[in-house]
Amino acid sequence: MSGAPWWGFRADPGHSAGSADDRADTVTRTARPAPPVVTSPPRPLHGLHGLHLTAAVLAAVLLVLLGLLAARTIGSSGGAVTGAATANGPGTTVVASGAVPAAGGAAAGGTAAADAAATAELEALRRQGLEAHPVAGQWVAQLAAKSVGTTDPVQTAANGSSTFYATDILAQSRQIASGVAGGDVFVLRTTDFGEGLLDARGNPYWVTLAAGPFADADDVHAWCDSMFATTPAQERGNVCLPKQLTPRA
Repeated sequence: MSGAPWWGFRADPGHSAGSADDRADTVTRTARPAPPVVTSPPRPLHGLHGLHLTAAVLAAVLLVLLGLLAARTIGSSGGAVTGAATANGPGTTVVASGAVPAAGGAAAGGTAAADAAATAELEALRRQGLEAHPVAGQWVAQLAAKSVGTTDPVQTAANGSSTFYATDILAQSRQIASGVAGGDVFVLRTTDFGEGLLDARGNPYWVTLAAGPFADADDVHAWCDSMFATTPAQERGNVCLPKQLTPRA
């Protein structure tokens, strides 16, 4: 066969198995580095923070409302209603209906039994007073007027407070009887004469009186000025004033 022998055949350089390009294909290529992972900072918990702030505001508002309610309650339940001395008598303060005596009518630190015994003794003194000084329109000096539970801010009861209970009323009457008025003192209830004055709870006042003889209110005033000369004039009407014992209609 004419031409070059097979072993003299020259292969195409672009397809030779031993070419440089083929060897280059066998070289391991270097992998590209992975893109860096960017970690975002955690978001602040705006929702939770808002809840905490709202709760704090609500708590503050609630405390303010409770304070206002407490102040309003204290203001509305407080006080006694002071009656004029010329209407209710010396040392008379009518307790508001919301203020009630301790259970059983006993004073703070006292007992119901002691108040019951004092009430019984006041009733006995009242009977003696009605017998010795029948109500017939005569003028007398009123030296005290207290119902059970009366509060008098200018006087101190035997229990140490300004609220008078049966034991305190009896003690005050005894003290007056042993003082300047002497043996002319007697005890009645406001339901025994006149209009039958009652306190805000419907209870009568126990009144401690001094008999005359007094011709009129001016006589009583003169006697009060003499008997209580050391008491300031502006306070004298709280310890001695004229009272006419007119029969009940």
